[in-house]
Amino acid sequence: MSRAVEKIFIETVRNRNLLPEGAAVTAAVSGGADSVLLLILLNKFRQHMNWDLSVLHIDHGIRENSSEDADFVKTLAGKLDISFSIRTIQLEEKSCTEAHLSSCRSRIYAEVSDSGQLIAVGHTASDRAETLLMRLMEGAGLRGLGGMDYVGIGPVRRPLLDITREQVREYLAANEISRIDDPTNKDNSILRNSIRNIVFPCIEGVKPGSTVAFSRASSGLSEWRDYIDGIVRRVEEELINDSCFSRDAYLELSKVIRLSILWTVAGKPRGGRYEIEKTDRWIATGKDGFHNLPGGIQLTIEGSKITISYPVNVEEKSEF
Repeated sequence: MSRAVEKIFIETVRNRNLLPEGAAVTAAVSGGADSVLLLILLNKFRQHMNWDLSVLHIDHGIRENSSEDADFVKTLAGKLDISFSIRTIQLEEKSCTEAHLSSCRSRIYAEVSDSGQLIAVGHTASDRAETLLMRLMEGAGLRGLGGMDYVGIGPVRRPLLDITREQVREYLAANEISRIDDPTNKDNSILRNSIRNIVFPCIEGVKPGSTVAFSRASSGLSEWRDYIDGIVRRVEEELINDSCFSRDAYLELSKVIRLSILWTVAGKPRGGRYEIEKTDRWIATGKDGFHNLPGGIQLTIEGSKITISYPVNVEEKSEF
């Protein structure tokens, strides 16, 4: 089992060119099973790949004993002779949402990567499968269903995406490697936890291997998403000139391309699908006037001319 997991890991890294030879790689390690395996595997191939490896631990400050997690990761990094750093997130109770925590982590990753590091995170095939099901439950389109990809936003890389959570635990047990179990993972009031602890065990009971199949489906959808995004970029470059475009030319496009262009113009917001579809219908009415997209971008129509007005400091968001 150990050699099989190691083989999957290094083949994913090489075939996807996730962490090139000689790269500066920072492993984001929480102390949980997935991130511990990530660090163990990165360290195993560190010399072979000539990686400049370091460890980053983010203390979310949610649990009173979170400092124990930091101590555990620091000790593990010390045993492996890898440099260790810690960042702390100061949160108010109302801001302790998965989306907000993800945003805070992304900001820290961007700061750390300023000196050229790639950030390796411990998302697995099981996480990818759970994300696909969550997006289906939300009624997401192709972009959302693509979910996690091997290359994340900015410097983020996911080299464990071809390894399941079960394989992670089997590897750690076989090699007597300790990890920290986060008690909040048992809180089934959190959607992802309920999918992980209740839904997928039922699905696996009906059809074993479904977790891997869901992950594989998400991978295929992400490839289609990237293909469509390439088409949208080319059409957008031809359509929009100096923040203006022709309504007639816009309406000649297929609806899926039109909505994708509006989503891009809006700054790629996480939500707002209804407002984007509403804007598309408004453009098709042939009326003059103005309309706001999510994020405060305003479209003004005069005849066949559509002008885009951007607010100051519009930030690009995550997947729609």
